[in-house]
Amino acid sequence: MRHRKLTALAALAVIFAGAQPAHAASNLVDGSITAAGAVCSWTNGRTSANPPRTLTIDRASINPPGGNLRCGDGTAVTLNNSPTVTFNDSNATGTADAVDVSVSLIGITCRYRVSNAVFTRQGTTRDYVGGPYTASRVSGFLCPSTTTIDQARLSFR
Repeated sequence: MRHRKLTALAALAVIFAGAQPAHAASNLVDGSITAAGAVCSWTNGRTSANPPRTLTIDRASINPPGGNLRCGDGTAVTLNNSPTVTFNDSNATGTADAVDVSVSLIGITCRYRVSNAVFTRQGTTRDYVGGPYTASRVSGFLCPSTTTIDQARLSFR
């Protein structure tokens, strides 16, 4: 009888040690960017860690074919870098070192970059909102020298 109890307790210990709480992060990020009335979004982007640890967002998991970054108006967007995000929980902020995107519409491709984009955490969640940001042109002769990103959202899980 004692052996059965020990076996049951050992099994419970293994189950609880291996189980993750429902609120635990899974190194994923969903996001959206709104600019000039257009909304581009993605789900299930991979990250190298969970907040509040510094992490990198994997651009290959955002961009198609590995990811599902899409815009509602037919604009094609590509994330050119894998942003590193640092967190300051005492200030309820996250900061992306750089976000570099290419935007293609009607045959014209413009590349823009925002450096040190700060996001504010929403309550006690791992949802962050930032903007507006002024993005500077990296390339695209016919493109404006700057553009405004009205809002960006990141939801880590």
